[in-house]
Amino acid sequence: MSDIDDKRLAENLKAVKRRHIVTAAVTGASVFALAGVPEPAHAQRAQFRFRLQSFLGPGWAEWETLLPRYAQRINDMSGGRIQIQIFPPAALVPTFEMLDGVSRRVIDMAYGAQLYWRGRFPFTQWTWGIPFLFNKVEEYDYLWFEAGLNDLVTEAFATAGVQFLGPIYSDDWGSTISRRPIRRLDDFRGLRIRSGGIGGELWKQFGASIVTLPGEELYTALSTGVIDGANWGSPYGMVATKLHEVAKFYTGPSIIHADAEDMFINKAAFDGMPKELQVAMLTATRVFALERYSYAVGASARAFKTMRDAGVETMVLPPEDVQRLRDLTKELVPRLAGDDAYTRRALQIINDTRALLDQWPKGFL
Repeated sequence: MSDIDDKRLAENLKAVKRRHIVTAAVTGASVFALAGVPEPAHAQRAQFRFRLQSFLGPGWAEWETLLPRYAQRINDMSGGRIQIQIFPPAALVPTFEMLDGVSRRVIDMAYGAQLYWRGRFPFTQWTWGIPFLFNKVEEYDYLWFEAGLNDLVTEAFATAGVQFLGPIYSDDWGSTISRRPIRRLDDFRGLRIRSGGIGGELWKQFGASIVTLPGEELYTALSTGVIDGANWGSPYGMVATKLHEVAKFYTGPSIIHADAEDMFINKAAFDGMPKELQVAMLTATRVFALERYSYAVGASARAFKTMRDAGVETMVLPPEDVQRLRDLTKELVPRLAGDDAYTRRALQIINDTRALLDQWPKGFL
């Protein structure tokens, strides 16, 4: 494929709304140099060169540390035969169009979130995460790799010309950062909340309006009052995106322990590699999944101090409101699920896994 036109790349990079990326004329310089991110070592015998666009950009450890490490690990595991260049959010295609971009090979690879693809694959609303269902990363790992969810998503994505490389475990999701205090569920009434999936459906039951925005637009939307609050991952996610600078109230609990981000590549590109390189990419992705989760657990703990120092008030919904959310979730999932075959299969795997894990006696493990 031909290189991305330099002028077009320069224009797209302006969409990356981080103050510390300087304006520069692109004259063949890499995106790594513009963003201040170390570029993976050039492979001496690179046979396969892929462009990977991320939905997380500057300010996130995924962009600055973990994704470069992922690219380097694949380069090392492939003996230098695979080289990956990483691009920030919206640099080449809009964030919510990355699945289609990979399908058409406008980009080769993408790092996104399962929920973003629900327009093409409705089941991803549930594979992304269901509130209160799983409480440990090992439960998610069993769900995906032992109970069969990874096989199902791989099968479905293949119908779009996309090879699913695996889930990436985020940390907790569903806490709300806001410009006004939310102390009870009824305080959602009248607020415009950036949310998605069943989380958004829950807040709608209490009078909120749900707004869909990519992460790179949240800071501006909150600071200008376009939205009143946002669900954007964990405390770490809020601080990485600097939302604590413009919204001074933070309400828990998180309702999903680890929502599923994802990594995928154009299927023809993947199929064009020898088996040992395919295995290297799949293995590196699974390692990245656990690194992502592990890093975020510590970063979220540190983020609470950062928010306190910035004057953010942290509060937790009372137990009776949390129970209302639990009860509503049980009602909403079957009502919203639809009846396509992949959704039925996905929910069967998820529910069967929960039933199996419930065989552990309470308090035993």
